[in-house]
Amino acid sequence: METSGLWREERLYVLKTLEDLKAEQRRQSEAAAIEHASVVEKAQRDIDAAHTKIRDLQSSGGVLQMKNWVMAALLTGIGVVLIEVVRWLLTRRN
Repeated sequence: METSGLWREERLYVLKTLEDLKAEQRRQSEAAAIEHASVVEKAQRDIDAAHTKIRDLQSSGGVLQMKNWVMAALLTGIGVVLIEVVRWLLTRRN
């Protein structure tokens, strides 16, 4: 039974189309993998930056705590001196 060449051409067209679709699917998969990798990398950089900021704040927290202690001591000292000056002035007038 002899067939026309049309069937063979259609078969080749279908095979070529399938190959093109597979190639496009591979290209899209590779592009998605690259995009995913870049998103993961950016997310990791953002997380690292946040951790660095937290560590900086924690280490500066010790410095801030020390400054608070010094300021409290100075204010207490100034307060005591002012009270003593007022007391001296009041006792001097009597």
